[in-house]
Amino acid sequence: MQKVKFGVIGCGSIAEIAHFPSIKEIPEAELVAVCDTNEETAREAASKWKAKAYFTDYRKMLTRENLDAAIIATPNCFHRDQALAAAEAKVHVLVEKPMAITNKEAWDMVEGCKKAGIKLMVGCDRRFCIQNEYAKELVDQGVIGKVLMANAIMYEHWDLYQGSIAKTDFRLKGEKAGAAAVSDTGAHAIDLLTWLVGSEVKRVVGVAKRLAMPEDYTLLDDTVWILMEHKSGSYSCVTCNRFSRAAIQSTSLYGNEGSIMTSSDATTPFQTAPLAVFTDKDYNAEDLPRIIRDYRYPQLFWAEDLVNRPVSKRWVPIYPPRESNYARMIKHFVGCILEDKEPRVTGEDGAKAVEVMCAVFKSMETGGWVDLPLKEEVVPPYYEPQGR
Repeated sequence: MQKVKFGVIGCGSIAEIAHFPSIKEIPEAELVAVCDTNEETAREAASKWKAKAYFTDYRKMLTRENLDAAIIATPNCFHRDQALAAAEAKVHVLVEKPMAITNKEAWDMVEGCKKAGIKLMVGCDRRFCIQNEYAKELVDQGVIGKVLMANAIMYEHWDLYQGSIAKTDFRLKGEKAGAAAVSDTGAHAIDLLTWLVGSEVKRVVGVAKRLAMPEDYTLLDDTVWILMEHKSGSYSCVTCNRFSRAAIQSTSLYGNEGSIMTSSDATTPFQTAPLAVFTDKDYNAEDLPRIIRDYRYPQLFWAEDLVNRPVSKRWVPIYPPRESNYARMIKHFVGCILEDKEPRVTGEDGAKAVEVMCAVFKSMETGGWVDLPLKEEVVPPYYEPQGR
């Protein structure tokens, strides 16, 4: 069996709980080397996850270990340089979200990897949740008609991840993370919403401010609101925060012939199913889309959908199997390398999401809408690009 040889740069929390277990689970993947600036962390990760070597210098790992692919799971400020080093070594790249801090950094990564002829994928794992894949399939089939409105919310207090899982505090530091809610949780919401709507973002207006947390904890944003106009003429809204102690996450799509609601990170009394679909289209039982038919249980009589033609129109809650979205993402990336396919989340996708994030800061400067693509590099307030 042909295997993809992985090196992981950054042995922090997301590598520990997501990337290392996923590589171990996939028969076609092999963890060859790990790298962390903390030698003890690197050595412990190599020992626990059975990597053949560990490094404190990612450049040495990339050039010495005959790698096929590298996962970049370091603070955001290092993503650009590490991706370009991997490209120079002809090593395929899966980079954690956000892909970069500034739009220029993101497009540098796209161009560098394209020039080197290697694959660049961004780790927006929510696209690989089965309920979101189902939602995308139903949208593409036209089950809810043309999507005209959409929204995504992601509310999660700092304490839930930073306080209980994270190994370091880089997410609190502007010089390393760039921003917080807009680029950490916002990276997921922006990418997922844009993918499900199926249309690129044309212009943005928004705010990203610190309203809840004291400045001695972090100076970065904890309250985000973004309105996006898509090239299709549709509108969508992303809201994120870092102060809700009960996590809330959902994505809603409103078409002219139906609606879809999906969630992956938490459930609430108002959203108990991972996916719910309502279509106003007329379907007979035999013509229902497979996903709806498989989960449309009778309400009053076992043969009601055979008697009623068309079937009655109602919400259909869908409970797909819960699998690791990270494992499914990395398995997909392995397949892209072995079969020479384009990744589901391309470097261009990641760069366009970073453009939206940066446009929020530009919007706060101008007090209005900001057209995409951006005409200049936009640097978040507490960040200084390194080495240039």
